Formats: sequence, structure tokens, C-alpha cells
Amino acid sequence: MKIKKDIKEFLSVYNSKTFNLLQISGDDYDMKEVIEGVKSDFEPDRVEVFFKDDAEDALSNLSMKTLFGAKLIIVYEVDSFPENYFKKIKEVIKNPAHLKPNTVVLTYKNKKRIPEIKDSLIGDFKVMYDSDIPTWIKRFVKKKGCSITEKAVQLLHFSCGTNREALKKQLDRIISIKEGKDTVVKEEDAKDIGFYREDTAFKITNSLIDGDYRAALHYFIEQSSNVPLFYYINRDLRRLLVIRAAVDLDEDIKRLDLKKRLGLHPYFLDNKYKPAVARLPYEKLERRYEKALDAEYSIRNGWNEFSVNFNFINQPQ
Repeated sequence: MKIKKDIKEFLSVYNSKTFNLLQISGDDYDMKEVIEGVKSDFEPDRVEVFFKDDAEDALSNLSMKTLFGAKLIIVYEVDSFPENYFKKIKEVIKNPAHLKPNTVVLTYKNKKRIPEIKDSLIGDFKVMYDSDIPTWIKRFVKKKGCSITEKAVQLLHFSCGTNREALKKQLDRIISIKEGKDTVVKEEDAKDIGFYREDTAFKITNSLIDGDYRAALHYFIEQSSNVPLFYYINRDLRRLLVIRAAVDLDEDIKRLDLKKRLGLHPYFLDNKYKPAVARLPYEKLERRYEKALDAEYSIRNGWNEFSVNFNFINQPQ
């Protein structure tokens, strides 16, 4: 059993053909990159994919000997299968040699449920947080033979958040338009991408401001497994408080030290946050922020995360 946390290193080890059982967990983007890398070694008709509702078929395919050459078997979130099927699958894979000539990729929601199998390759890819994204953008652009300005990084970051799939799509589009004529991605190149950020925390805070608790609860349940959720909620509430205070003092919010205090691109300050603060007085925002801090404190001290979050969402302002 070898454990790799870096996707490049993981794929280089896999390419050595030493392993035919791959078990991966962590960031969805990294897991997708691994699967795409492994799939490139197989013809499309030699790839079998199974999900939560396919537990019985997944088990039978893993147990079945291949008659017409090696195939790739991908099983998503195997640890979410009914427990009896999960136990049977663990029994089947405990000796990867018996799976040959097939290659098997199993993804896990919870890395702690990955069984320790001697001849398996494990990818434990860390979750990429908001603060990691600027560096990722620069590395991605550099691999494409280009560079990028800080303002362009900031705008792309706040447009797409931690959604690396959206970032990749936008950067590929921008670079392809340049067609090698210009190797620097500038702020104006990124301005026409619009507001693509799928930031559930921002949707929750906006719904709470509007008093739409049903919508806030819907967004919360949608992302209930997102461990740093309250970090992002608190971050957005904190930004809203600073902007609300500036508005109440008749200050020009554009003069705020955005990089140090808010880290917001002017586009998002004017078009997203400023309209939001106009809908709620400072005192109510402050109470909501204090409750968010209390909820985060409870979670960090071992309280049931789902219950704490559920109660927070349902608290009246």
C-alpha cells in the first residue's frame, strides 16, 4: 500500500503499471483528473462505471473474470453502498492480483474507510481551500506557457471561488483566444466571464438577509458535508459588516483597503456585496455574525455539525 497526496506523483506511480487497484479520496477535481488519466489507457468500450445504486452490478463485475482483455472498472463512493455490499467488495479487492487483468478505481467519500491493502495505490487528495486558489491559478497558467497579472487572478478567483473546473474552463478559453499572440492574461481578459461563482455560503447569507429561510436551508442541505462551510459564511458576513459600517458612516466604500480588509475585487464589491448590505441594518448583520461564530465554535468543540448548522439556519434574525 502506497499513499500519495500529490496528483502528479500519484499518476506517475500508476503509470509504472505496478498497481491495478487504485483507491482515491479527497478533492473532487483531483479525483476527476486521476480518473481521466487512467481512462486514457483504455478504449471507451472497455470502461465500466458504477454508482451508489449499482452496488449489486459493481460487486458482480469486480468478481467476474474478464474474457476479452483488460477493462477499467470505476466505482464511485463505494463506502456509501449498503454495508453488506461494501463488506463483500472489500473481501473481493483484498488481493488485487485476483482482479487482474482489470484495473479498478474506487472513490471514497470518507478516507478513513479506505481499507489497508498491501498492493493498492491510495490517493488522499487534500481539499483545496479558498486561500489556495490564487497559487493554483498561477501554476495552471504557467503550465500553459503564459503568465497572469495579480488583478486577473483576483477577478477569476472571486468569480469562480474554489470551483477549479470553472476556472480551468475560463482560463482555457482566455488562452485559446490569445492564440499565442500574447502570453499575459490580464484583468480585461477575465472581465467578460460574468459571475460564475457557485458559492453556496454566499447564497446562504443572501437568503438569510432576505428572510428566505427555506432557500437558505435548501442550500445548506445541498452542501451539508462541506466541512469549512461556516468559515465561508463567517467570511461573507464579516465582509458585509465592514461594508455596512462604511455605508452608515457615509464613507466611499471604494476607499476601503480592499486587499487587506476584504480581499474583494471592485466588481464584486459593487455588484454583489453592496446591494446585499443595503437590505439589512448593521445591528441585524452583527447578530447574525455572532450566531455564526457560536455555531462554528460548537462544531470545533465536537458538537454534531449537521444539527448545529441546521439550528443556525433556522434561527430568526
